[in-house]
Amino acid sequence: MSIAIRRDEEIALSCHGVSKSFVISGEQNIWRMFCALPVRGEVFAALRDVSLEVPRGKIVGILGRNGAGKSTLLRVLGGVYQPTSGTVDVHGQVCGLFEMGGFGNRELSGREYATRYLTVMGAPRKDRGDLLADIAEFSELGADFDRKILTYSAGMAARLYFSTATAMRHEIYLIDELLSVGDEHFQAKCWIRMRNLLLNGASGILVTHDWVSTLKLCQQSHILERGSIVASGRTDAAVVKYLDLPVPDGALARFCDSDRATWHAVAGEDAVFEFDIESEEDIPLVFTYSVELMRIGIGWDIMLLGQRPIGSGNGRRRVQLKVPALPLAPGEYSLTVGLIKEKTRAEDEAVICDARGWTTGNGYVLEVSGTLEQGTTILPMEISGWIDD
Repeated sequence: MSIAIRRDEEIALSCHGVSKSFVISGEQNIWRMFCALPVRGEVFAALRDVSLEVPRGKIVGILGRNGAGKSTLLRVLGGVYQPTSGTVDVHGQVCGLFEMGGFGNRELSGREYATRYLTVMGAPRKDRGDLLADIAEFSELGADFDRKILTYSAGMAARLYFSTATAMRHEIYLIDELLSVGDEHFQAKCWIRMRNLLLNGASGILVTHDWVSTLKLCQQSHILERGSIVASGRTDAAVVKYLDLPVPDGALARFCDSDRATWHAVAGEDAVFEFDIESEEDIPLVFTYSVELMRIGIGWDIMLLGQRPIGSGNGRRRVQLKVPALPLAPGEYSLTVGLIKEKTRAEDEAVICDARGWTTGNGYVLEVSGTLEQGTTILPMEISGWIDD
């Protein structure tokens, strides 16, 4: 078992065959530990033979439920825990965004905590004044920055710790669910700061059960279950497996074109999509649709969204979705469609009869061709110029 720190041109962080076990012992073993004797007890394997690589300049996602071993993995990679077996290779300076507040006690003021952190992390003395000013501004603590941390709320402390940990630029970041710090305003600031760090060449790992976060930041992701990696790949594919959403059985109504995978359209021109559906019963149906832009590692946006009642009837029929002057730039999108049994009474529950979408692994790809101008909404405007006398 080892943790090595060195430089590498292509890989920022890697681990190979990493396992971590803990001995669950009772009070009778305390004296054995003091006497350096072997401790007897139940062995709990938190990590089992984990191997992964983080390319330089990329952030890799680790998806997992509570208790999957995500936080233990981060602590092994960050050097907090020694692996029971396996190797960890670190190729750069690491910043761990977990166990925040570990560089001081709550008797310190926010400024004293930040100063201690910067000193321990080796910030040049000449830069500390500017870094402290940045921490104070980003955390939005105001006068509380000079008050003791024990007077802070949990949200205020988290803002201080995040602002301090990200004030200096590091090469590798290990992030544990920390982009949900504070209110929506501060969360947006956290996202912007982390995005800027990544665009400037930082690398890292984000462990989370929030799959939307991985879509925004990670091109590649792994799924961790009971200490083992059970799936790896592009983040959207990993999310589909992680969600493991059931595909509607289509017993009441269903789409018939199950073999089709791709639709084509031209930006700025009318786009027409036709779907054959079949109903087993005379039930009122609602047709739903969405067009999503999936830029893995950058963002996930819903471009078009809507639903329309399509009436009742049994047997086979055709539904047409028409988008006049398609307002989408050229590129690849995800098209999701669904059939829902319409509620006829207020107390009824809507029933999803069938669906085609990326979250269930059976969605359509929408390829839009043309030019950027064709797919852009042009707002009426006038531009004037003049020369001052």
